[in-house]
Amino acid sequence: MQHHHPCLETMKMDCQSRLKMEGEVQPLNSEKPIEWIGSAPSIASAPALQSSLATTPSDLYSAVPHQTSTVHLPQHLTQTLLTSQTLHEALFSFAQILGEAFATDCCLIWPLAKGLPQVANVGPINEPKNLQHTYCYFTATFQYSPQLFAIFDHPLIQGNLTKAEPIVIDDLQAFSQRSGSSNSSSNGSSNGSSNGSSSKSDKSVKASGKTATTAQPVIPSHVRAVLMLNTQFQGRLNGMLVLIRSQPYDWKETDVQLLKSLSPQVAVALAQNQLEQQMEQQARYQNLINQLTVAIRNSWELDQIFQLAVEGSAAALQVDRGLVVLLKYTDPLHKSRSHNIEAKASMVAEWLEPLSETPRGDRVREERTGVDQSVWASSCPLCRQVLTSSEPIAISFFPDVTPEKIQVSEATPAPFFDLDRFPALLLAPLENQGTVLGSFVLQQQQHRLWTSEEIAFVKLVAAQLSTAIIQVRTLQHVQALVQERTAQLQRSLDVQAKLYEKTRQQVEQLRRLHEEREEFLSTVSHELRTPLTSMTLAIRMLRQADLSAERRTRYLDILEQQCVQETQLINDLLALRKLETSTSTVQLQKLDIRYLIRDTAQSIAETLAERNLTLELDLPPKPLNLYTEPDSLSRILMELLANARKYADVDTVIQLRVFHELTPQANQVVIALQNVGAGILPDELPYIFDKFRRGQGVTQQAIQGTGLGLALVKRLVEYLGGAIGASSHPLEHQSSWQTRFTVTLPQCPEGLIQSIT
Repeated sequence: MQHHHPCLETMKMDCQSRLKMEGEVQPLNSEKPIEWIGSAPSIASAPALQSSLATTPSDLYSAVPHQTSTVHLPQHLTQTLLTSQTLHEALFSFAQILGEAFATDCCLIWPLAKGLPQVANVGPINEPKNLQHTYCYFTATFQYSPQLFAIFDHPLIQGNLTKAEPIVIDDLQAFSQRSGSSNSSSNGSSNGSSNGSSSKSDKSVKASGKTATTAQPVIPSHVRAVLMLNTQFQGRLNGMLVLIRSQPYDWKETDVQLLKSLSPQVAVALAQNQLEQQMEQQARYQNLINQLTVAIRNSWELDQIFQLAVEGSAAALQVDRGLVVLLKYTDPLHKSRSHNIEAKASMVAEWLEPLSETPRGDRVREERTGVDQSVWASSCPLCRQVLTSSEPIAISFFPDVTPEKIQVSEATPAPFFDLDRFPALLLAPLENQGTVLGSFVLQQQQHRLWTSEEIAFVKLVAAQLSTAIIQVRTLQHVQALVQERTAQLQRSLDVQAKLYEKTRQQVEQLRRLHEEREEFLSTVSHELRTPLTSMTLAIRMLRQADLSAERRTRYLDILEQQCVQETQLINDLLALRKLETSTSTVQLQKLDIRYLIRDTAQSIAETLAERNLTLELDLPPKPLNLYTEPDSLSRILMELLANARKYADVDTVIQLRVFHELTPQANQVVIALQNVGAGILPDELPYIFDKFRRGQGVTQQAIQGTGLGLALVKRLVEYLGGAIGASSHPLEHQSSWQTRFTVTLPQCPEGLIQSIT
């Protein structure tokens, strides 16, 4: 049972539809072969370009004594496509059919590796990587020569390769002889006569005998008449049709038009063939990635994984060389990308394309000696680029075609890159979480334009290698660490066994003591450290008969101070209770908040000066009116300033900023108070406005307070229709924190306009 490729089957279906539309009588599913005029053409296999060049053309193709009829030529091409096993066979048959139909000595169907736009600069057209396969037909009398393909470097042809119209040359040798012998000739036909020039299409590119000022390529003398036409698929150049005669020939207009009418069929076949090759290439890519994944999963040695990667990638991309370069840092703790990191770059794996063949048929690789395999990364521009960028480096030909980011003039690339012999380079960094491990490199001896698919594939291989390096290094580090710790633990097991029970008992005892202490401190703090206790002590001391006047005054001051504190505590509790239960309406007044802020700042300035604190005001230059309760707002500001005074570091600045915030959603006044000092831990922020809630450590620091100030502030802000928030974070390189309270108040509370007085 024969198996056909899906692309070929699709083309066959299209061709069947076309034949039906053209009225073909013979059914396409018939097994009866096409009746040829003359002997049936032989279909050769589709070897690669290198194989076809190394094989004698007469061995590949059989000359057919009779020319194929041009009347049924389109049907012949279609039927050939239907009966061919592969697209390669079909294209080889196309070349033979066209060569016989036009009675030429040679026919070439030359596909490009990528479908390039008609106006694009395709570069040297005869580069091996720009051409995938050449489908050729030669007559038995045509002498094959590798210099045949030098015709594409001829000035008449090279300058018109990307043009849509045919290139028509009656005698290539006559043109070359005239341009080489005289630079003054500027008129006349290239074949030495004008016969046939008027019969060709005006749009055809006709050799005009213009003087060539550059060196002519060496073209075989039996290459005389040339008819060349680009094939295009979906507006993009994908190949060329070339007809060659060994004698001068005046190409007719009918020849040009017939070739143009047949080029779409060839273009479609080339496009499908290129798609098939792309699918096969993707399969090769995926196969290598799968092999690397399995190797990493099975914990292969790193050298084996490297060798698999370089050999597999070189085979998939058909490059001449592959290598892996690893970096070793002088300071292992600094591996991130930087210009100032010192590292040693060493080549640890290499693969070279075999260069020669032994009498037994074995391929021999070149032995390379005397090359420095390790250099400082700072001395190599390619290594420096790897250290500073995560993007692959693609160089089509060093140093002529080099990215601007690589300054080759400053330093010479490392010797192991050998860019003199392998100037085309594709380098992908090996990295893990910002750490540069090395680079994966593929190189080519000839000029090469690296495609986006090839770059993406190399990045995937580099990612696999990075994973393998990290896995192996991590495993080695873990194994060494485990061995070291195992030895240490073995020595301490006996001692730990003896101390385990005693330690457990001590821990349990400490836990109980800690719980008892916390409960005791909580009780003592609540019961003994209150203003009432201080007042009782002061009264007791005042009852002593022999108390001096100085001490009596001191105890009276303490009594008065604690009495004020007790009164304030009671007032705060009453105010909180009133705010929590009262349903009274806010009595709004219009005021300029700037004056209220200045008055409050002036009243607390003396208190702030006791701790060398400075209050810095940032007020708007213009009046900022606010509808609010002046007494409630003043109490909010006083409580926030008092709180900032308690926790701010000495000799610091307390910043108070007021500004107007107008958005489509809100029209509000924002008051922001900021100080530097003791901070609020993140897990305490959600509870900082709760009653009797104080931060950890404030009692030990002897910071006075009842834990009611911020709770009262929150209730007053909500009473005025606003909101309050707090944030606190440590400052860099300091032990202090920056704490900020932000109060937002509506400029005129919604629904309360009727309360304005």
